[in-house]
Amino acid sequence: MKLPTKHDELPAFYADLVKKCGVTREERKKNYNVWRSYFLNGAAPVTQENIVNKIYSHIDQLTALMYSGETTRFSVDVSVSESDLEKGKIGAAQHYLNENWHLSNTDLVFGQAMQWSFCYATMLIKMRVKSSQIEPFCVEPHDFGVLREDVCGLDRQEAFCHWYYIAESQLHRDLASIPHPRMEQIMKAVTATPRPMEGGGNQVIDQIVTSQSQPNMIGNVNFSLDALNKYRPVVDEKLVQMCELYVFDDEIGDYRIVTMADPNTVIFDRPLKGLFIPKDQPFIQVCPNPLYDYFWGASEVDKLIPLQNMRNIRQGQIQHILELQARPPKFGSGFNGSIDEIADTLDTAAGVIAADMPGAKMESLAPQMPEDLYKEIREIDQMFEEASGITNVISGKGESGVRSQGHAANLARLGSSRAKKRALIVEDQLEKLATTFMKLLKAYTKDRLRNESGEVFILDQFPDDFIVKVDAHSNSPIFQEDQRELAFELFKAKAIDRKSLLELLDVPMKELLKLRLTEIEAAEQKAKEAEAAAAPPPKPGKPNLKGVP
Repeated sequence: MKLPTKHDELPAFYADLVKKCGVTREERKKNYNVWRSYFLNGAAPVTQENIVNKIYSHIDQLTALMYSGETTRFSVDVSVSESDLEKGKIGAAQHYLNENWHLSNTDLVFGQAMQWSFCYATMLIKMRVKSSQIEPFCVEPHDFGVLREDVCGLDRQEAFCHWYYIAESQLHRDLASIPHPRMEQIMKAVTATPRPMEGGGNQVIDQIVTSQSQPNMIGNVNFSLDALNKYRPVVDEKLVQMCELYVFDDEIGDYRIVTMADPNTVIFDRPLKGLFIPKDQPFIQVCPNPLYDYFWGASEVDKLIPLQNMRNIRQGQIQHILELQARPPKFGSGFNGSIDEIADTLDTAAGVIAADMPGAKMESLAPQMPEDLYKEIREIDQMFEEASGITNVISGKGESGVRSQGHAANLARLGSSRAKKRALIVEDQLEKLATTFMKLLKAYTKDRLRNESGEVFILDQFPDDFIVKVDAHSNSPIFQEDQRELAFELFKAKAIDRKSLLELLDVPMKELLKLRLTEIEAAEQKAKEAEAAAAPPPKPGKPNLKGVP
């Protein structure tokens, strides 16, 4: 993108880009509010009923099948043209990557981002380096915007924005620490207010039933004091809304970062180089259901909402029938007195009603539970599994007609094809995040590593043309049993040794076991040498003269 050459034209140009990137932001916020409510509470934001939230448990199970942070491990590959000396650094670099991945909590951040990406369709992870420490954190999609929503992938966007809030006191402290030459002017121009609650903090009143309008209006309001927990933070501190605009500058061939404060006050305008990795950007998109013509992808919760509504209706009907059975309505005739007193007496233990009228009677009108109501709920629950490609065998449930363990394994392998397809999509996004993480380690850390030959090096000396891959699909539990069987088959075929078998398996205390294995192999070698030395020399045998003329 060509930027204006005149400096005084840049603020208006940047403000226009921010407006274009956020054109659908408010509209998307409404959808996110509904999806969040269904994800956390199983109903629309204004619903106050006690219902069973099937969506959350379903998404939680789906997330567990797609990603396991504890078992995920990475392998680093370099170009085949690299020398053996450079390839000897792979083991140490790979171990350093896996160790720092967990120490920086990047595994937990990715797990949170992926779980909420099933709700919001897209979540973003922003990588930040502070004091040589990598700090990843989640960015919600309503705090993000792109210039073209019909183009998928951040790498293809000419401009995108990230909105966030910062305390007014912190902004002043950050500007003073530089120090910024226009600090006083900026602090006077910015607007600081308490952050509004996303989705609205007040309960919605959507219906008022009136029974009288003259002379005074009398009626009922559908307002419940037992409101659902919105799980929304409330901040009363004065905050300033900030915006980071990333725009690709054709002149420098890289992104520029424009930091602006509300309302459109430019604080910084600087190239990405020096703040992050050149020719790259700090955001990774997590989208398990991508669409080819829509940047944000498809929400898993959105397609489960009709099923949850069906389940809520049936659950409400069952609850209503059970309440009528527990306290059934009654029909009586031939009784004198107050109807309210008679009803209270009938609802009281050991209550007695006397009637003077001949032929007085009292009948209970308890309804019968239809046999197919619970069956329909089970059918709806099965539709949840079908919607996301989760079979009974994958979810740990039994399957009729299974005759052996091998039969069950084959069913799990064939029935998990849809889940595996999505797990591979998640794996690709995970590899992109791990590659960016490795680049940051290479650029900002100076820890000393040791290669296979014992030579010391730092990651800055590692080859630049590397890629990070998820090792053996270890991110998903769906693949783990297949990889375990493959590892033992390779060991039985003597294609790998015992140390390589430990590397392929996810076992506790792996490094200690590898060290002990070295001692065991050394002891076994000494035992073989001692056995060979103690063995008597072979007796000379008669020469074989067969076939000699």
